[in-house]
Amino acid sequence: MAEKKKSRLYALKPIIERWPAVSKPEGHINFRTKIFWTILCLVIYFILTNVMIFGLKGDVIDLFEQYRFIMAGASGSIMHLGIGPIVTASIILQLFVGAKIINLDLTKKEDKAIYQGTQKVLVIVMIIVEAIPQIFGYLQPSGGMVGLVGPEMANLIIVLPLIMGALLVFFMDELISKWGIGSGISLFIAAGVLQAIVTGVFTW
Repeated sequence: MAEKKKSRLYALKPIIERWPAVSKPEGHINFRTKIFWTILCLVIYFILTNVMIFGLKGDVIDLFEQYRFIMAGASGSIMHLGIGPIVTASIILQLFVGAKIINLDLTKKEDKAIYQGTQKVLVIVMIIVEAIPQIFGYLQPSGGMVGLVGPEMANLIIVLPLIMGALLVFFMDELISKWGIGSGISLFIAAGVLQAIVTGVFTW
């Protein structure tokens, strides 16, 4: 019987092996350490949801503002994208593997490593893909910012914090998964929903 042909995603193996990642713990992690990293990531998350992107127009229009907390985002803040790019990348890859468009057997250790590495690369791609369109619809620079640095640079100043915020969420999710308690994605969703409830109660 002929050997099964390897997926073309193996071409990404050199990139995946050099890709920055949170290292796995080399032994048992005590509960106090897990609590520390989980709370630290939550504190950073809550801080970033309240840090607004510099140079935005005062009247930011976001059609999804009322629902952005579902994706652990906060409209107009550094956490604007939330976990959106991570979830999108995961769904796309799962669909491709499930439909056999991507030839990977997740029961094999090597194929699973390629799958997880490819997902990380795809997350970065989706962060950029989701960040850039924001300046054409929702997060537009103020007139003062455009007059100061020009339209292209003003848009770049808006996009860069979006990318940085989404990258922080991505690495914090990985950090919690390896060093903390539970899943970072689930934790950030719960935190976003809780924040929306508390904010809604006191600002009704």
